Amino acid sequence: MERTAALRMDAEWAKIRSGRAGTSPGKRERMLTDLIAALAPHAEDDLSLTARLSLRYGDLARHHFDTGRREAALTAVDEAIRRCEEPARHDEQHARWYARALINQAVYLAEPLSDELGLPRYAFHPSGEQPSPGDREDGLAALAATRRAIGVWESLDQSDQRNQEGLAQAHVFLGDRLEELGRPVDAAAWAVRAEREFHLLWSPPDPREAAHNATLEHLGDQLERRLRRCPFDGGLTQLQAEGLLPGRLVPLAVVAARIEGVEPDAIAEGLGVDGAEVRRILRARSWRAVWRFDVRDTADGRWTPMRYPWRGTDAVTDRSAAAVAAELTDAFLHAPDRPPSSVHWRIAVWWEEEDHLDGSRFLKTYAPSAPSSPSSPPAPATPSAPAT
Repeated sequence: MERTAALRMDAEWAKIRSGRAGTSPGKRERMLTDLIAALAPHAEDDLSLTARLSLRYGDLARHHFDTGRREAALTAVDEAIRRCEEPARHDEQHARWYARALINQAVYLAEPLSDELGLPRYAFHPSGEQPSPGDREDGLAALAATRRAIGVWESLDQSDQRNQEGLAQAHVFLGDRLEELGRPVDAAAWAVRAEREFHLLWSPPDPREAAHNATLEHLGDQLERRLRRCPFDGGLTQLQAEGLLPGRLVPLAVVAARIEGVEPDAIAEGLGVDGAEVRRILRARSWRAVWRFDVRDTADGRWTPMRYPWRGTDAVTDRSAAAVAAELTDAFLHAPDRPPSSVHWRIAVWWEEEDHLDGSRFLKTYAPSAPSSPSSPPAPATPSAPAT
């Protein structure tokens, strides 16, 4: 096909890519495949067309990913990156395309590390459930691709707001990749940096104010979720020492430390907050404790959740998750509906909402009592460490 005809096909595709309705997924894929075949012969000695061909491979990768074909998406995005690497050295627009292709590659690689809601599957305690070796390897490759994209954005003219925004967005993605690999402290740090960068990018009035606010709201939600999973020592204390704990979230950090079992004076020292202020925060702010008792069937080994009041929620003030669990356990051991002493049971306490067991703030499993003392309380098995 002649170059002019190939470019007309590309212009037609650009209309569809921008959102023109009425094109089925099958037709979109056929158009992209035909367009790639038409552009390829003319891209051999033309860096501009090579970069455009890369962009179309990127479109094909996105199409495959959106239709549930991750492996095909990875193959296509690899080709997009390969085609754009050389043009990116000569033109800033092509470099931006290259950086975005690297970010997309990272998203596709990391896909198994997120659940159906897009939340990280394994961002819990190190002793909890872990990804398969293959998925972890893909996650590390996704992290490397994101860092490569950041390097590209950093090499561009930072007086151009497009490049500033691209770099800030890349930092958001870096936080996502770190969280998926079970590194909430690093993930929180990058969320804070990205949030600050986006604040510098826009100031009202701005025609993109709605998008700006949506981005900041998303970052704020991410940051709060990550802070809940940060340990006190080496986590919240590290963020505060590095100036990466926003003032508005210090009360959240205080409550998080108390839930972990840290005493108020140690919280004040670790976070550099006045002791009286720590106590005021703990008196004023409650946290939502969510608990669940499970019993294990002796026949098939399955765990079954118990009903209210052994599965419930309550607002708690100035108490650790372990203290909440201790009170619930004491009540459970003296309740008429407690399970026989011959079965395993466990208690988990979460902060805010019931989730994976690995994400609980307290988790302990109790083994059956010894046969010689059937009336005694069940002996605790080796407990799982509280999630951080």
